[in-house]
Amino acid sequence: MCPAFKGSEGAQLLGIRQDDGTIAILPQALPVDNAFLQKASQNGKPEEQFRFTGRCIEGGCQQWTGKRCGVADRVLDFIDQIETTITLQPCPIRPSCRWYLQNKADACRICTYVVTEITAIEIEQYIKDK
Repeated sequence: MCPAFKGSEGAQLLGIRQDDGTIAILPQALPVDNAFLQKASQNGKPEEQFRFTGRCIEGGCQQWTGKRCGVADRVLDFIDQIETTITLQPCPIRPSCRWYLQNKADACRICTYVVTEITAIEIEQYIKDK
C-alpha cells in the first residue's frame, strides 16, 4: 500500500492533518468516495488536509525508482531532524505499507511528518525561513 496516495474515489483515508502540520493516522483506513472528495475540495486540495492510501502502482508512479519508492527513501533524509525514539503508533496499513517494507520502523517514525501537498502559503513561509 502507498501511504501517500492521491485523494481519489476508491482510495482510503489514512490520516488527518493536524494544526501543527503533522498527520494523525487513523486506527482504520476509511473508504473515500466522490462525496467526501467534493466536500474536502471546498477547503483546498484534499491532499493538503488529509493523507490517503491505495495500492502501490510501482512503475505507474513517477516516484518509482525502478526497484523502490523514491519518496520512502527521500523522507529518511529528514529523520535526524525528529525524535527517533518515538514509540510507533498503531497503523492500519503497516503490514502492507510500501514505506515500511522498504525502511521498517524508520519509515514509520517519519510518516506522520509527510504531507502529500502543501499550500502556497506554506511554500512561501518555507522559503522565507531559509
